[in-house]
Amino acid sequence: MEAQVTLWIAAFSYPAVFLLLVLCGVGAPLSEELVVITGGMVVAKSGGSLPFMALIAYLGILAGDSALFRVGRSLGPRVFCHPKLSRMLTPERMELLQKLFARRGAVAVFLARFMPGLRAPAFLLAGATGVPYRRFLLADGAAAWVGALGMTWLGYRFGPTVLADVRGGLRWLVLTAVVVGLGVLIIRWTRRRMALRAAARVVQAPEVEP
Repeated sequence: MEAQVTLWIAAFSYPAVFLLLVLCGVGAPLSEELVVITGGMVVAKSGGSLPFMALIAYLGILAGDSALFRVGRSLGPRVFCHPKLSRMLTPERMELLQKLFARRGAVAVFLARFMPGLRAPAFLLAGATGVPYRRFLLADGAAAWVGALGMTWLGYRFGPTVLADVRGGLRWLVLTAVVVGLGVLIIRWTRRRMALRAAARVVQAPEVEP
């Protein structure tokens, strides 16, 4: 499968990466990481544009994730008894995801993208439980950009070495943990800045005399 994916991307370049990532999003038996890293490897060898490949990967990831979200939204509660989709929503995953959504809200979407086995169930659950698409897109877009840019660059810079790391999993898990940690810190910092700005506007607002 890896060889076939490489041939497709080498032959059709950007369109192949976009289409394969959309298919990954809706459940095709492909590795998203494999597709994005291979895209970076191909532009390194062909002299293509690294920024454009990262952008195409980002849009492909968002399109696939959004399609899965829309499936959950269209099915609603029926997703839990769907003969195929319900296999992803096991009781263990449901319990963990419900706790994440209850504590973190849309941030759970951001976190789920970096958790193996929870990505697709989280997006289905977000759609089925009525999470606003704008909030979903904001959280998923932030997480997808980290992955798209990072993995494309890693494939461009290190090539087959990164693929070996993905297969082994160890270094990739460490990298993922670092990325998630940075993402959480950025979100917290942004929220604090917004709270401070809101408080400053309240203090500076002129008092209205009766």
